[in-house]
Amino acid sequence: MKPPMLHRSPIVVAGAVLVLLSAACAPVSNPNSALQATATPASSSQQSTEPSALEAHTPSFSHPTQVTNPYLPYGLTHYAVFLGEAGGSPFRAELRLLPRTESITWDGGTTDNIVIQYSAFSDGHLVEVAYDYYAQADDGSVYYFGEDVYNYEDGKVVDQDGSWLAGRDGAPPAVMMPAQPQTGMVYHPENLPGVVFETDEIIAMDAAVTTPATGAINNGLRVQETLMDGAIEYKTYGLNFGELMAEAADETSQLALFIPVEAAVNAIPEPLAAMEAQAQDIFDSAPQSDWTRIERDVISMNEAWQRYDPQSAPRPAPAPFLHKVETAIAELESAVASKDLPATRQAANDLSEAAVDLFAVYNPSPPADLGRLAMLERQVMLDVQAGDYAAAANSLAVTDAIWVRMQADVRARNGADVASHFSASISAQAEALHAQDDQSVILEAQNGLELVGVVEKLFQPD
Repeated sequence: MKPPMLHRSPIVVAGAVLVLLSAACAPVSNPNSALQATATPASSSQQSTEPSALEAHTPSFSHPTQVTNPYLPYGLTHYAVFLGEAGGSPFRAELRLLPRTESITWDGGTTDNIVIQYSAFSDGHLVEVAYDYYAQADDGSVYYFGEDVYNYEDGKVVDQDGSWLAGRDGAPPAVMMPAQPQTGMVYHPENLPGVVFETDEIIAMDAAVTTPATGAINNGLRVQETLMDGAIEYKTYGLNFGELMAEAADETSQLALFIPVEAAVNAIPEPLAAMEAQAQDIFDSAPQSDWTRIERDVISMNEAWQRYDPQSAPRPAPAPFLHKVETAIAELESAVASKDLPATRQAANDLSEAAVDLFAVYNPSPPADLGRLAMLERQVMLDVQAGDYAAAANSLAVTDAIWVRMQADVRARNGADVASHFSASISAQAEALHAQDDQSVILEAQNGLELVGVVEKLFQPD
């Protein structure tokens, strides 16, 4: 299944988490689910596997990595965040265009594909990282060439169910979005019966939809998608955005944040930067029980939040992001009032995470992902100190996934040495965590945190 529902990636991952944390895991299935279906699901045997009219010819690819179809402009999408609910738990998915291509050989030749990293979270836990391959045919249709999938439980890779590749697995490239979509068109975005198989039918070209990223539109392309097990999902696409909303039996997600490739780099507003810096200061000073300093930071933090004006952002600041900050501030105030040291450090790091989410709205340099890496290294320390090794593994797995999408940019900025050291740090943390060597995990996470600071300097203007 494609983004952004719970999806089900061979690229070079930083690798430590992938190998070390999955060593003892037996494979399990990861079924997809997602608003109440309004049509009666058809069984998989009722779905025709015969090529539709759109699939009756072999596509040609002269400029395949120029994926600019207005209803699925993945080649023009730098970063996107989807928010919703899955199985009664908060759901989040992130899409990031990676700075590389993947050559895939199939019956029609060898075609270069863009690579989209898809990361899915359920209730804050990483459940999937996938690498999806797309190419645009000469007629403007977008084709799906497959995906490499890593499914996670408790920070460990448990299987690669859902992986497939055109050519390798006998599947043809699959139509993901027609060049000139019209109501009634039928196609198969995944076309390997018995492994992955879906039938899409365009049921409207004038669907009304409202998302945090787009506001209200009334020209959405709505698709009914029948999965291999007969379950039905609905997806709505918007011009110049791609997928806007997905709905299924117990899942729904909406586009919350969309950053195009050509988006301008904007400075993080002073109130947000100050608030995040104060959260870090609280995290660092709490072990000394300097409650006077901490209380002063909390007051300054509230003042900074009052100064922040989300209406001045270059794109809509998602309401869930704003609510997350407000919730984190309230939890921090409560922890500080109780002089609860562990709760104060955790609340400070939660606030840092919430602020960094808002950083992404501005497409800043240094990128918001660096703030997330720093927050995650601090979280690894907190998780280990609390004796929660599954949570620590999850934090480290997310660190690894973010580093995958950042590493090439860091190396391109003359950062090969620090990039190698940070990859080694991830590996060392994974080894120590596997051995439940708390002290070594914490020391190496502190080293990783320092390395993030070195990486940040690479993005500073000369």
